[in-house]
Amino acid sequence: MRFLTMATVAIASIVSTGVLAQCRPIPVQVSVQTPEPQVVLSSTPNVAAVAASAQQLRSPAGWHINGLAQARPTYDLRLQGEVMQDCYRPKTVAVTLGFKEPIQVFIASKYRPGTCEYEAIRQHEMQHVRIYRNSITNYAGRLQFDINNAVASLSPQQLISAQAQQLSFNKVVEATARVFDQMMEESRRLNASLDTAENYRYEQARCSNW
Repeated sequence: MRFLTMATVAIASIVSTGVLAQCRPIPVQVSVQTPEPQVVLSSTPNVAAVAASAQQLRSPAGWHINGLAQARPTYDLRLQGEVMQDCYRPKTVAVTLGFKEPIQVFIASKYRPGTCEYEAIRQHEMQHVRIYRNSITNYAGRLQFDINNAVASLSPQQLISAQAQQLSFNKVVEATARVFDQMMEESRRLNASLDTAENYRYEQARCSNW
């Protein structure tokens, strides 16, 4: 995760009550970008080893891992503000909510492209890909809302302090991290609902050469 701030603060040591009264948060322009992730399919003789190295969820007891969708959601945050009459105000927050690298889909190499088994595994893993992607787009609006609420909670006393820029930045980071954690928890829950013995049996019944 990267957090970049782009603002310079110059705060006077003595502030009039007039400035204090005027120094209140203003609505922040929040943009959340959710770029479409690249998806890379590849074959490997040992999907379980890939899953173990990535600390992915294990399969139910008695089942072998034949496919894996590996994604690393992350975010990039940029805050810009301005200083006017000894008052720092956050103005814009730009967040890119996406993936650190392409989503990797691994399929056991013993199943060849074009076979029923390969296609069943591919379709299962692409469901995981959709969950990862949808979790990000579904939470973009909530992230905008929570960032604005976080900035609105700043008091005039905080905005005229020597730490105004850092306080504002911390508020935005906390709001972003909270929403990101909620998004990740929902993503884990939805992904786990696909990786059940019952669902595996249903998908296995579609093909005969396992």
